[in-house]
Amino acid sequence: MQKEYIIAFSSFYKAAYAEDLLEAEGIRVTLRKLPIELAKSCSTGIYGKDLPIERVKEIFRGKDIYPRGIYLMSRDDNGKTTYTLVR
Repeated sequence: MQKEYIIAFSSFYKAAYAEDLLEAEGIRVTLRKLPIELAKSCSTGIYGKDLPIERVKEIFRGKDIYPRGIYLMSRDDNGKTTYTLVR
């Protein structure tokens, strides 16, 4: 089963820049609206499956990008989605 991640940012522009950086490194991600449970000052985030989280954090640190949070998405047997903060 693939792990699905969401990376939340404080602004749309930071999320878009982070998406470009990850894509340039060959890490496939998508810019999409955040779920209501994670939306705060910005409602746009990066979604990805089986992300190399340590590599993602390294790329962000190298460019002084600090996401608001990196979350692992999971669904229970009833289809309810939960978000676990991994950073």
